[in-house]
Amino acid sequence: MSNVVDLLERMGQSSRVQALSSEQLAQELRLAGLEPAVQAAILEQRARELEELIGASKNVCCMVHAPQDDEPEEEQPADDKQITGVDRRVARAG
Repeated sequence: MSNVVDLLERMGQSSRVQALSSEQLAQELRLAGLEPAVQAAILEQRARELEELIGASKNVCCMVHAPQDDEPEEEQPADDKQITGVDRRVARAG
């Protein structure tokens, strides 16, 4: 399985391999020594069949969980007036 994954990784990283015709890609897969069924699944882009052939795990889900901020925001008392940037300049000028 690892040689198949390595080959697929190299294919994804190489612009040369991505530009190959289907016949040239078939030749590359033969030279890599992959089983004919694996070669056919790659050439015909049958991902599910390829997963089964190489024994890959199914239903893999990747996600990032960002924890929420549990701390409450600081609140100013209702009688305090917020001073905006413009109000500060006016207050300083006076």
